[in-house]
Formats: sequence, C-alpha cells, structure tokens
Amino acid sequence: MTVARHHHAKFSPLKLALAAAFTAALSGCAYTGSIGEPVGRKFQWFSYIAGDDIKARCTAGSPAHYRLVYNANYHEQVRAYDLRRSVLVGEGAMLWTQVFGGPAPINNLTLSDPQEPWRGQGTQTRLTEDQYLTLIRAVEANGFGQPSPAGLRLDSWDFYWVVTACADGRFHMNAWRHPSDRFAALTFDKLLFGHDTTNVRVNPPRRVEPALEKAKADRDGDFYFQLMVGQNGFAGRAPTL
Repeated sequence: MTVARHHHAKFSPLKLALAAAFTAALSGCAYTGSIGEPVGRKFQWFSYIAGDDIKARCTAGSPAHYRLVYNANYHEQVRAYDLRRSVLVGEGAMLWTQVFGGPAPINNLTLSDPQEPWRGQGTQTRLTEDQYLTLIRAVEANGFGQPSPAGLRLDSWDFYWVVTACADGRFHMNAWRHPSDRFAALTFDKLLFGHDTTNVRVNPPRRVEPALEKAKADRDGDFYFQLMVGQNGFAGRAPTL
C-alpha cells in the first residue's frame, strides 16, 4: 500500500518520468548499510527509517538494536542514530550517528570523493552500561512500547521522531510528530543529543506551512514524500509530486 497526495500543479513529462522511476527504485531498495553514502541513502531511506533490516534480524537472544531518527525537515537536517547493545553482558552499547541535510558545502568537493559534500557528519560513540540503560529507559518512558499512532502522517518537511527497535526478540516501532503533546513530553531526545559527537547544531522543531514547503520543493526541483504510520510499522511510504 502506498500513500500519495495529488496536486493540481502542472509537471513536465520528464519530471513525471523521473518521479515514476524514483518511486519504483524506492519501493524495491532494502537498506544494506549505506546510510553514510548519499546515493545509497536516497534509494534506501524508506527501508532504513522503517527498520526493515532490524525487523528481519530480530530473533530471540539477539542483542538489542534501537534506531532513532529525528527528521528536522528532511531537506534541512536529519539525525540518524543506531544504538546496538554489546554482546557482552554489562559492556554497554555502541552509538552510530549520521547527520545530513541542508546546503552542501561545495567547496569540499574533490575528485577523489565527489559525494563528500552530501555525506554529512558521522561518528561512533561507546556508551557505558549505565548510559545505555538510562537512554533506553527514557525511550520506554516516553511511550515507545505503546501502540504506534496508526494513521499519523509524516511529511518530509515535518519535524518528527521515528524509533524502531528489536529488544528481547521483539520488533516495535513508534513515532512522535511536532507539534503534539506527545512530542513536547519527549525526554530521550535531550539524552541522545548529549551523546552526539558530530558537533552539528540541532535544527529545533518549528511550525511549518505545508503550502510554502510544497512551493519551495517545486521551485528547487525537490521531491517530497509522506509516510503513514500503521500498526507497528509504516502502512504507506511514497514520494509525491
């Protein structure tokens, strides 16, 4: 099932063809671990944020794996965090962070790595057992284990959190969108940002005007997309014109 909004603006045959190709590519690209690679990230993003790889490997006895994604208007900033518990009891966890989005620093363009301006910043940080437990307890206290808000729509220009995880052999997903009481009550975000060593300033949530965001995307030739939350996962994911 896909979710798409229809707009009355006129689009060129080329843009329609590109959109169709982009839709087909996105629907068939499972995440394979290339979140730091701009090209791979673009085609695997829906699979990544849905935690498809986490769900596929979620079995009894597997170490806990949490994925926390802060979408701060997709074209402005995305902060992606993968938290994996150590296989050794009491040894904490590793936190992988990738921050991307916003204007690309073209002055960093090199022939040896032409994707560098769009790669973003990535770091790895080891958390102690206490730091890990404090963080995941905050995630749980913020309602992660409750039923996901089925029907909630997340547009690419929105500010929201999506968390997927495999813990105790069970997969679960939840989402929080700004503005809402649920989003305002979050506490795990501050803890997570405290472990973020990218030195990239957090893009704070704000109200957005969808019509203005659509106009901006059309002007810049960007695709924007929408995700629909279902029962413990996404019910629809689609780029829209």
